[in-house]
Amino acid sequence: MTFMRPLALLASVLAYSSGCRQTPEAIASQLRRVEAVRQKQVAQRIVAAASSKKEQPVAEWIVPPELREISGLALEPNGFVLAHDDEVARIYEIDPKTGIILKRFTLAGLPHGDFEAIAMAGSDIYLLESNGKLYKFKQGPDASEVAYSTYDTRLGHECEFESLVFEADSSRLVLPCKKAKGKDVKHELVIYRVPLPLTDSSAFSKLTIPMDEVIGGNKWKTFRPSDVTIDPETGNYVMLGSIEKAIATVTPDGEVVSSRPLPKGHNQAEGVAITRDSLLIVSDEATHTPATITLYRWRR
Repeated sequence: MTFMRPLALLASVLAYSSGCRQTPEAIASQLRRVEAVRQKQVAQRIVAAASSKKEQPVAEWIVPPELREISGLALEPNGFVLAHDDEVARIYEIDPKTGIILKRFTLAGLPHGDFEAIAMAGSDIYLLESNGKLYKFKQGPDASEVAYSTYDTRLGHECEFESLVFEADSSRLVLPCKKAKGKDVKHELVIYRVPLPLTDSSAFSKLTIPMDEVIGGNKWKTFRPSDVTIDPETGNYVMLGSIEKAIATVTPDGEVVSSRPLPKGHNQAEGVAITRDSLLIVSDEATHTPATITLYRWRR
């Protein structure tokens, strides 16, 4: 199910405004009221759909072209999500229940890099490059630049990363490998855990899970995580595999709970989050179709 914007209502407002020759300020005020009503109605419909639908999306949003390379997602305590660009350190705050971008801010100087994932740990935000380098910063207001610090995990020679999430119970960052480089882990899914604060690399831990167990009865040859989130009820790691068009769930101890294909239509699923009201959020980069954010009812 895809929820569409109320174009007819918007058109009527514009026609009325044109006929009455209202000021731009008055027109803008009317449009804001229309948008507020739309947001409320859509949010109510999504919550209702999430409680009754199990297989079909409860909402799907086409994001603006500036987010065509939308990559990781990070859930905020208020239910909004943070997303980021793939090549520059620009952060977006999005309301997933309306598809609206609420604000944009950048890291000071707009550094360029191969940015692959984002996580929120308390008031701190971490942005991850594929080589394991972390950028730490705070949220900023719309159109602002924020200061940041960097920390190199030095795990780039061990792994290529695309996934990051904060595990609050253990106060650590969880970084699944998209591609582990060691011969001894050729047939393993490797997950690194990095305790916070970022000080001593000797405190890092590594979890390995046999790839055959992750694949299970599916037809994939391997599983390459493109993002990870944590189920708020169970604490399990929920990982997307963009290339495999798959989703896998494992416990923090390495037990595979499930692995299955994503619903059809996800050509390049790069970001995932799960809300406390049991919505699964998946973001897709643009391919031959526009970039999207899709919501499903989450079920284990």
